[in-house]
Formats: sequence, C-alpha cells, structure tokens
Amino acid sequence: MGDFAVNVGIAHRVGAARGDYSVLSAMDIPADELFAAFGETINDLILRHRDHLEKRREATCIERNLDRRWLEASSRVIGPKERWVDGTPEYSFHICGLRKLFPEARFVHVFRDVGAVVRSMVNFHRVAGVQLVQNEEHAYRYWIRTVTACLLAERAYGPHIVHRIRYVDLMDNPESTMRALLNFVNEPYAERCLEPLSERINSSNVPPDFISDDPATDPATVEEARRISAEIEQASQPSPHSSAAADELEAEFEARIKHFSTQGCAFPGIAFL
Repeated sequence: MGDFAVNVGIAHRVGAARGDYSVLSAMDIPADELFAAFGETINDLILRHRDHLEKRREATCIERNLDRRWLEASSRVIGPKERWVDGTPEYSFHICGLRKLFPEARFVHVFRDVGAVVRSMVNFHRVAGVQLVQNEEHAYRYWIRTVTACLLAERAYGPHIVHRIRYVDLMDNPESTMRALLNFVNEPYAERCLEPLSERINSSNVPPDFISDDPATDPATVEEARRISAEIEQASQPSPHSSAAADELEAEFEARIKHFSTQGCAFPGIAFL
C-alpha cells in the first residue's frame, strides 16, 4: 500500500492538472480527500473480508496440525475485530503516504539490535528458500535505511503517532512493554496478549554457531550501523514532533510522485489511460 499511496498522488496530479478541464480540480476535490476516500474503502474492504481470513486460518490449522490457541486468540469468536495490523517492513519508507491514506493510523517502530537483524536476514533462505538480501553488506545497508526512515518519522510525527518498542524489552519485560503499546493504540490490556511471546521463534533458523563476519563487507558500513544501533539503545524516543522533519517527509513523498508520474505510475507494467 506504500506504492499505492504514491499512485493515488499521481492520480490526483493528473486529475487536477488542467483546472476546469480536469475532473478533480473542476469539482474542488483536494488531494487529502481523495487519499482518505481510498483509505476508508480499503479499511472497509479488509474488515468485510475478515471471515475469509479466519476460514483460511482454520483450514491451515487443521492441515498442519497447529496449536489452536493462536487461532482462537485472533478469532472473532472472542470479540469483534475492528482494527487490523500490517507488519510489512517496507512500510518504513512509506509512512508519510500511509498517513494520507489512513489519517487515524498509528505506527509501531520495533527496534532490534543490528547484529541480530543481519544474522536473521542473511539466513532467511533457510526458511523461505530465497535470498532476502544479496550479502551481509546489503543487510547492513537495508537496516540503516529502514531504521533511519523510522527515526525520521518519529521526529516528524511525535510519540502519539509513532511508538518505538525495543525488541529486547518485548522479550525481557513483555507485560510492561505490551501495556505501553496497547495504551498507545487506546486498547485494553489482556493477559492473553503475552501468550505469543512465551515461545521465541527464530524465523530465519539461524544456526547457534553462526557468525556474521563477511570479510567482503565494507567496515565503514558496519561501523555506521553499529553506531546508530548503539545510539538508539541509549537514547529515548523524542517527545515533541518536528515540523522540519515532517516537511522533509512530505517533500520526499511529493518528489516520489513527481518522479513516477513521468513514468506512468509506481507499479512497473501499469499505465494510466
């Protein structure tokens, strides 16, 4: 949906390009209203299809003989589900556009030590069968880009919009961390929220003796990543939001719209007719 937000921006740019001779500008439909309209439709669509998701999960649970506790915890049987979560890492680069689609959205920045992330990323193929990153240096660079983007969003929108969680706190102090998270999204705390954290899952199946130390990796990249990681570990999240940081994100988003509008759209192979 990050690229989709860019395409909505392109659509408004095209639809308001000729004044009274363009639909959106002739009808005085501003960009924010167009974004919000698409966001409301997406939200309604996802909530309406909740039953389809639960049926698929039920079938998967039976087929793979999985523990039904997680299925029951997320089912509407225990209560209505009026919110949804998307944990796509690429959204780190699209927070500005996503906020335009979903003005009431809240964002959670889960920060994890760079060394642990790199170890997981370079071993991702053990589970998925495909390489998530080209090499160790690419993993370090990707971590720097995503974390830097999240830090900028923290400064731009403040702690009421972007909430930082340290992965180590989630593991070592799950109850207090989860209470703070639920308070952030204005949801009540329940002990069952801690059940998924009782079993730590290594999604990339990293061997216990694996050492991430590729001699081909640029030492300067590793040093920069470790410096940023250490600084985040020691510093708390900034409280006041920065208008300068918000303007920077807005300018980046507009530049992306301008760039892709000259190529048709943000999705390869699709063109506006």
